[in-house]
Amino acid sequence: MPKSTIDKAVKYLEHSTTDNGGVIYSLSQAGGRAMGGGQPALTAAAIACGFNSGEYNSPLVKKWIKFCQVHVPIANLARFGHDEYTHYYYAQALYILGDEGYARLYPESRESDRLTWSKYRKAMFPHLVGSQSGDGSWNGGYIGQIFATTAYLTILQLDKGTLPIYQR
Repeated sequence: MPKSTIDKAVKYLEHSTTDNGGVIYSLSQAGGRAMGGGQPALTAAAIACGFNSGEYNSPLVKKWIKFCQVHVPIANLARFGHDEYTHYYYAQALYILGDEGYARLYPESRESDRLTWSKYRKAMFPHLVGSQSGDGSWNGGYIGQIFATTAYLTILQLDKGTLPIYQR
């Protein structure tokens, strides 16, 4: 893909990012940006896209990470809107961050406040296994059972690094 295409996508995401770091659904819905909105699912996807395009330390990615840290529950894993989609991308981002990436991005952070793959995995994996249906699937809420099952199985295999896109 031409670098100019990636640059345009990054510019679009930059314009879609609110002051508090959330990514809005559409620039044509400008009110969302002005009102400080932002969707955790879209913001988590933006982090994954940023990382996959080589943007590991940009101010924009750091802003998205901080937004998701506040708006994507890890300790309390109750269902929320588009949680399958959100965790599909958020897990990828935290996997790429690993256990030291957050500290490199935010050296002033306290260890207890740092997002790490190990902390996410420790909270999320038992939750996923415990919420799996007897037939091996997951209920999908709004998006559907097939997507939810695919997303959660992808999360559970991230440590294996099977697909090149998920390798560190």
